[in-house]
Amino acid sequence: MTGRELVVKAEDVYLLHNLQSIGRCSFPNELRIYSEVTDRQKRKWEQEVVQPLYGAQYVDHSSIRETPDDFILCFSFIDMKNLFDIKPDGGTYIYSGCEPFNEEMEIEFFRLWNWLKRFNINPCSFSFENYDSSYFDRRFHASGHASDVDLTWALDQIDPDFIVPIHTESREWFAHRFEIVVLVEEGRRYIL
Repeated sequence: MTGRELVVKAEDVYLLHNLQSIGRCSFPNELRIYSEVTDRQKRKWEQEVVQPLYGAQYVDHSSIRETPDDFILCFSFIDMKNLFDIKPDGGTYIYSGCEPFNEEMEIEFFRLWNWLKRFNINPCSFSFENYDSSYFDRRFHASGHASDVDLTWALDQIDPDFIVPIHTESREWFAHRFEIVVLVEEGRRYIL
């Protein structure tokens, strides 16, 4: 245990609430909700669902700024704008998504790197020596892609008539594992 409270965005709570309402997860009551500096009138889902049900769990930027050691913030890449309100001085940032795979993503990571340095936050999962030289620690990689065990389980549960692997670097894995695999070729028409 860290002795800290996990702070998530209202969008995350809304999603968890909806998943819980259809029996797909249980909502952890100890979650805190980051109170963004925003016009909530434009966020009807937050006004009608999150605030009435979980209003006591909100925590604002000034509370986090006063006692930063009490919290772990679960912010995505695009939520870094909230650092301007929190104004942290130090901390650790863990990025656990995919590595940049195009120039635009490289630019965004370089921008993130500079903002983290601005707030004295240490990113432990990636680094930049300079704009042309980045390093991503694979131990923190969690891009959302399924493992081979998970894929096998899912396909066994689904029991498809055909498997057409598209978004993968290992089409051959499917062909060796399953008999019903169609390896498509670009430009060719298939009728299944």
